[in-house]
Amino acid sequence: MPNATPRGRPVDRRKDEAILRAVRRVLQRDGPSAVTMERIAHEAAVSKATLYRRYPSRQALLEALVNRDAERVFRALLQPTAGPGGVRTQLEAFVVDLAGLLCGPDHRRYLQASGDLPRAGVDLQGIWRRGPAQAHGRLAAFLASAHANGHLHCDDPAAAAELLLGMAVGLDLVRSLYRVPQQRYRLAARRTHAEYVVDLFLRCYAPENRATDP
Repeated sequence: MPNATPRGRPVDRRKDEAILRAVRRVLQRDGPSAVTMERIAHEAAVSKATLYRRYPSRQALLEALVNRDAERVFRALLQPTAGPGGVRTQLEAFVVDLAGLLCGPDHRRYLQASGDLPRAGVDLQGIWRRGPAQAHGRLAAFLASAHANGHLHCDDPAAAAELLLGMAVGLDLVRSLYRVPQQRYRLAARRTHAEYVVDLFLRCYAPENRATDP
């Protein structure tokens, strides 16, 4: 039998991009309280019906934006790995992108928006799953693959991923909470930080450590 043809109009991805760009603009310019369905529809130049079909709530909008930024952070981990040198390069790129997100203006807005959500009766678990939990899972999967290929000695990739995330984040998360200026906003500073953190991490999980385990 021939393949069924989907009914209706094809999905217009340009509208999704316009909507998420509008959410980011409103967050940066006016803060989390300004992110309303009516405001985003106006900013994105789409009808409210179109917006609600794609994102049924304010939480869904924020989750989608968090998911977009999470994908940008772990993009380096999805590339094929070329030996131990490739592991180092990919982890450094991951830390650079992660620090860039934490030190940028969007992250502070996310934290403020998250603080507002419970008062509106909105569950934060979706934002957690699409942001920090997804990044941790992707990193753990990358480390598990590197262990299986003999590039690292990392028999507990979930714990190792949590350790690397803590080293990468450092005090930047606390600085965001207290609205203290970020020290690693510039790319050069983020790269220096990434090289330092990844070098320490790889020393802990070097393949030769297998022989020294009790």
